[in-house]
Amino acid sequence: MALDLNSYHLTFDEEFNGRSISQTGSGTTWSDIRPQWRFDANSDIGFGRSSFVDPASGYDPFSVHDGVLTITAVPDRTASGYPGSWESGLITTQGHFSQAYGYFEIRADFSNLTGAWAAFWMLPDRVIPDPNNAGHWQELDIVENYGSFERGVYSGIHTTDPAPNANWQRDLQVYSELTQPGGYQSYGMDWNENNISFYVDGQFVGSRATPSDMHGPMYLLADLATQNDPNNNADLAGAPISASIDYIRVYSHSPDAGTPPPSTTPVSDSVIGSGPDQLTLTISQDAYNGDAQYNVLVDGTQVGGTQTAHALHASGQSDHLVVQGNWGSGPHNVSVVFLNDAWAGTPDTDRNLYLDGASYNGVDAHAQHALMGVGAVEFSIGGSTTTTNTPPSTTPPPVTTMPGADVLGNGPDQLVLSISEDAYNGDAQYKILVDGTQFGGIQTAHASHAAGQSDHVVVQGSWGGGIHDIDIVFLNDAWGGTPDTDRNLYVDGATYNGVDAHAQHALMGMGAFNFKVTGTSANTPATSLPSPADTPPPTGSTAGGVNIGSGPDQFVFRISEDAYQGDAQYKLLVDGTQIGGIQTAHASHATGQSEQVVVQGNWGGGSHDVDVVFLNDAWDGTPQTDRNLYLDGASYNGVDAHAQHALMGVSDFHFLV
Repeated sequence: MALDLNSYHLTFDEEFNGRSISQTGSGTTWSDIRPQWRFDANSDIGFGRSSFVDPASGYDPFSVHDGVLTITAVPDRTASGYPGSWESGLITTQGHFSQAYGYFEIRADFSNLTGAWAAFWMLPDRVIPDPNNAGHWQELDIVENYGSFERGVYSGIHTTDPAPNANWQRDLQVYSELTQPGGYQSYGMDWNENNISFYVDGQFVGSRATPSDMHGPMYLLADLATQNDPNNNADLAGAPISASIDYIRVYSHSPDAGTPPPSTTPVSDSVIGSGPDQLTLTISQDAYNGDAQYNVLVDGTQVGGTQTAHALHASGQSDHLVVQGNWGSGPHNVSVVFLNDAWAGTPDTDRNLYLDGASYNGVDAHAQHALMGVGAVEFSIGGSTTTTNTPPSTTPPPVTTMPGADVLGNGPDQLVLSISEDAYNGDAQYKILVDGTQFGGIQTAHASHAAGQSDHVVVQGSWGGGIHDIDIVFLNDAWGGTPDTDRNLYVDGATYNGVDAHAQHALMGMGAFNFKVTGTSANTPATSLPSPADTPPPTGSTAGGVNIGSGPDQFVFRISEDAYQGDAQYKLLVDGTQIGGIQTAHASHATGQSEQVVVQGNWGGGSHDVDVVFLNDAWDGTPQTDRNLYLDGASYNGVDAHAQHALMGVSDFHFLV
């Protein structure tokens, strides 16, 4: 049965007659880095055995010729991306185009080389929480192609509905045998209120019932990843791997069928200030009892009056605010100050402000932050005026010491931290550790977070190239019952040897914020980055250990807790199957300890879904009377999974390896 599109209305048409890809998608059709999965300045952490890189990394995975986009994956070539992973490309319309219901189609020539893993898929603008904490989510996979298995392709649905997950291969997946493997084929999905049907070359291949959580707008993604299966990994191909896309098209069922219109433009586009330099902010909000309001300051001077957000964060839309001035060359400090937080006790009765992105004179400033309370996010921009069009450099700038900064340690490598506080009954105090070693004594914050200020602390050492663990440990939390009587510590940003570490975090209670810096040392060429097998083990002491399951594959989790009226309890699931029984945490997060949980199984190649489900949250109104669970880190078969998360309520943290 062939699909007749005569009654459908074309809403998105990418024929790849030109190239329209950027890091953030600002002014382009596609973005090539998912902001929630950014790994470093120019890469997305990816999945399988691949990272997704932007051309600013030094390798361009995209080429457009004769109406075709080709994505090419190569073995680790630059300092960007996870060391040792293949470098490839992903494109997404997140925040720029989404649609509920309709027909979605790609025409592509996927690779049949061993290790190739190409996909065209969709994710929701607004994620619906998993009501049963079973480790499921919303995703539509229009097509997945595995190069080591050229005879067929897979389509499927991910849902939180429990019934179809009981037999997911029967109720959620469709396998399509190809009559002529290789060459261009079209792969489509027709999605309506009752059914989701899949097509190959316009011919129906299978249908599944539409789940209850699959009725909102979703955005597009297309990528070429590489598999992490030791028997089917990309290294066995012995050559670059390419996938070519002829077009991607989206249709609504009819122009007047009531389908929510696709979002392709910003909700609001405003200009404040004047001058040759241009800062563009992408802003959204959670509106509750009125819109979020904010101020914008550059180098401590407010530009324009009080601004009002209009775009809803949950819908994937953003306002664009263009801030103009004559700031000249050199670094500049930008503050976005949230003024009118509101909260009535639930996530649906909460007013928040989001900085979804920023660029300065056309260069991505790598600034994303959620302001969940009255306060400021501060970031740096730098460079010359708009007349400059210098290609991004992959070489870190020379190490310099910031005037007025506190300096700890000595050596050729330099970590620069931007720190602020909410001071209440005294200043916030903290300590700094690099690879488990404390630098200096107890530090004291002075800069007011609410005013958009930051202290700068320079930590110097001789750490060499590769990956390093950084811990900022907040020591003296205080809370008097209101947001105005609360002592907090903020990491507003960090750089390592001049490269942005993309580290921002609010420490609202005693505990540690851990992040990694990845880059060359001041004395080491970029080619000295280690392979995953050489990655140093996680820092922090270990309190006990647990081993569950059996088999040749091994997950290692680092778990800690805030214990209150009993220990935190949780369960672990791999590919939707619980391993072991209910687990109990013992290590104290506040003291920097973690316990190691080793989970063994026989999961084989490809990607795997992992869920850590927190089961028994408790809260009596203060940070000291709060039970929480922390995933401090994870690895799979010795490779860091880059998974850290704080579960502050009964919830599920999901990640892919």
